[in-house]
Amino acid sequence: MILKDVCKCKFTNSFKLEADFSADPIWCNVCGWNLDIEDFPLSDNLQKELWEWVSEYGNWIDLETDSLKENGLKIEGNHNEKGFQLFQEVEKQLGEKYPIVFVPSKSAQLYNIF
Repeated sequence: MILKDVCKCKFTNSFKLEADFSADPIWCNVCGWNLDIEDFPLSDNLQKELWEWVSEYGNWIDLETDSLKENGLKIEGNHNEKGFQLFQEVEKQLGEKYPIVFVPSKSAQLYNIF
């Protein structure tokens, strides 16, 4: 399935599932534009689960001190595991018409470098 007028591309048929602060979890895999989850044939229950997952994004970061929380790597790892489980369901519901990949968060790893 090719979607038109949903991003900066003339058309797109490549998507990614990725969590970020206050954003829908599906993105154009070509231009990176954040896409409206309602444009995809996903069940209401799965959309709700995806929104819950996105709302937990960044729980491993102390935003006041801009530092990694204790057990931050584990918290992010759990978030990525849940995201991958949801991705598998997204993939099933979208089928072959909507090729999609999962992009796990790596922000805690970046904080852990410093």
